[in-house]
Amino acid sequence: MRTVPIGGAWRIRRAEPAEAGELEALQLRSSTHWEYPPGYFDWVGDALAIPESYVRGNPVHVLEEDGGIRGFYGLTEKDGGLVLDKLFVDADAIGEGYGRLLWQHAVRTARASGHEELIIGSDPNAAPFYAAMGAVEYATKPTPEPTWTLHMFRYPLTG
Repeated sequence: MRTVPIGGAWRIRRAEPAEAGELEALQLRSSTHWEYPPGYFDWVGDALAIPESYVRGNPVHVLEEDGGIRGFYGLTEKDGGLVLDKLFVDADAIGEGYGRLLWQHAVRTARASGHEELIIGSDPNAAPFYAAMGAVEYATKPTPEPTWTLHMFRYPLTG
């Protein structure tokens, strides 16, 4: 795996609300990397929706390369804690170092928020990535889909 994307100029910037549809489409494409069949995530309802209000109301950042969005992340607050709600890399760019860059930026953004830890609810296929980034798995949670389990991680932001 490359540690820094190559091939063009890249930057991480705040997402614009008008990009919400593009981010939702990227998120859907990303899931094809893991070969989930069409309609597999229908059981989650609106959980995969990315409305403009989500982008406007939360720290959502995109990694842009040569003017195109290669990945993004979003942080949300839930029950007083900070959650890495989304971190997606376009399907054709997974394994190229974009996820690591987004993770590092998300951690810096989370630290600046003043929270003590970052909570991550991970797809089972992405769990090894979060473990490699230093997050500690503390639980798994069943879902309405018996073949898919949410992996819960914590990442300390202090110390």
